[in-house]
Amino acid sequence: MSASANTRMRGGAMPGVWVLRVVLVATLTASLLAGVPEDYTPPVALVVVVAALSVASAFRPEHLVVSVTMGVVIVWWALQLRTEMPVAALVVAACLITAHVVATLLGYGPTSLPVDPALAVLWTMRAAMTWSAALGVWVVARAYQGHGSPATFWLTGLAAALVAAVVAAVVAPIRGKEARR
Repeated sequence: MSASANTRMRGGAMPGVWVLRVVLVATLTASLLAGVPEDYTPPVALVVVVAALSVASAFRPEHLVVSVTMGVVIVWWALQLRTEMPVAALVVAACLITAHVVATLLGYGPTSLPVDPALAVLWTMRAAMTWSAALGVWVVARAYQGHGSPATFWLTGLAAALVAAVVAAVVAPIRGKEARR
């Protein structure tokens, strides 16, 4: 490694990797705290646990700890929401999708290499398409609030997320795939 490349690294990682690590910690923690303005306040102990798991996730993005952290947040929100569909649900969806994408980008290579901008754009596009599915479910849930059961909206949301993931994968294929054909 050249001296100039060595000086760009901080703590064994490229600056872009550190930015993604900070974004991962911030989005995982924010996904739990997104409902505070609407009186969905998690216990302090849970915030501490999620923050600690978020930091571990930032340094081990390919490890199960990312999924566990996201799962803890989802379970907490599932227990809080009954028939409500607050605006915070959109923020939580955006935070969790962003956290997933950031963890995916961090898991693509060693921390000594910069994140490929083309790969970041690809995954950002996929995240935006997936979040649009969450937006659609939220709009429908708000329109039919009081008319359907929460289980129906959870299942609809899951189905929409799966469809969005498949559409995103088809519309934005991984680069280089065409060259192998």
